[in-house]
Amino acid sequence: MAKSKAQKTTTLAAITQELKSAKGIVFTQYRGLTVKQIDLVRKILRKENVKYQVVKITLLKKALQALGIKLDNFKYNGPVALATSVDEEAAPARILKSLVKDNPQLVFDGGVFNQEIVGPDVVLRLASLATKPQLLGQLVSVLTGPARGLVTVLSGNTKKLLNVLNAIKDVKGRGV
Repeated sequence: MAKSKAQKTTTLAAITQELKSAKGIVFTQYRGLTVKQIDLVRKILRKENVKYQVVKITLLKKALQALGIKLDNFKYNGPVALATSVDEEAAPARILKSLVKDNPQLVFDGGVFNQEIVGPDVVLRLASLATKPQLLGQLVSVLTGPARGLVTVLSGNTKKLLNVLNAIKDVKGRGV
């Protein structure tokens, strides 16, 4: 059954709001997936706070235009599924990449990064990034490295002094 103009307007507003609040946006093809497989994909993505929905191309184009995103590189003509994350830029790409192994019909079409349409190659590079907590842990490790090195160097002189004092004590203890 065809949707009325009011329903399309409501859907467009919802998609526009979803895209506006999203940090990570990935477009995928889903042809060949069963309803059961799509539900499983949605369930796995939902655990990571990623929303996965099928959208019409015309509504997606209008939503992207409303957000000021240029559609020069937008070359999709079939049905598209949209994965969005409000928490992390790389989350949709990373999780979908892990799901492609079990669902080869799931194909990356591209996404939106820095308010630009990007191709599947950029999405795959985003998918290879570590999670946000892992990246923050690496940053903390890098920032604490110099302080840890300084403490090690400064404690080295103290250890050497203690070794010399222990050697003097041993020599005096033997009566030399």
